[in-house]
Amino acid sequence: MQLRPRSQNQSMTQQWTIPDYSVRISKRAKQVTIRVSPYTGLEVVIPVRFNQSKIPNILRSKARWIEKNLGNIQPVEPLKRPDFINLDLLTEYWRMEYKYAPNEKTKVVQQNGVLLQVTGSVDDPIVVAAALNQWIQKKAKGSLVSWLNRISKELSLPFNRVSVRRQRTKWGSCSGEKSISLNRNLLFVTPPMARYVLVHELCHCLILDHSDRFWSLLERYEPDARQTAGRMRDSSDLVPLWAQV
Repeated sequence: MQLRPRSQNQSMTQQWTIPDYSVRISKRAKQVTIRVSPYTGLEVVIPVRFNQSKIPNILRSKARWIEKNLGNIQPVEPLKRPDFINLDLLTEYWRMEYKYAPNEKTKVVQQNGVLLQVTGSVDDPIVVAAALNQWIQKKAKGSLVSWLNRISKELSLPFNRVSVRRQRTKWGSCSGEKSISLNRNLLFVTPPMARYVLVHELCHCLILDHSDRFWSLLERYEPDARQTAGRMRDSSDLVPLWAQV
């Protein structure tokens, strides 16, 4: 491949036409993040009070990365609003109701124990998915953290910290500092399968690798651990599309 002089590369970057993009302000963001998704396209996540006039130059500096990733986007199944939500872990079944209120912030309200009402810009599946993911996050944090604490005491497997978030490729993870991270989408699997993940990560607090020694420890508490691990690898299909966005 022929390398162009740096000045020519810079000239090309300046002439590059910036694709359409959306901006999302995040209270948790500490720096600018550029994301490319089949559903949201090119998205720029910025901290609160960030000067948005700087965004075009930031995008130009990442022109090649953006072009490459936009070009790699594959067609996906159209995102739709769910008619119901089934949370196997909590044995909860929610029927959905949508109320269009374009001037209101989109929010999710539980009603009567069986009805989940979403109000706001409910004609946009992406907006609905974002609101439902916030609702799922709260439910997952409330249930998974307390459950992990109970299992930790029950099995005498201590840990230091726990966080709950959406992980793209893992059901859970554990660091060398005994910090456990759990995937909020565990709400969509059965209690035995979710318990396996929690015990798996607690065992990693003692043995970080997946050696025979680790599996021997895990099988003390989960005799069918290897079979369950195989089922968990195939369980991503249990997670609805909106919860993966």
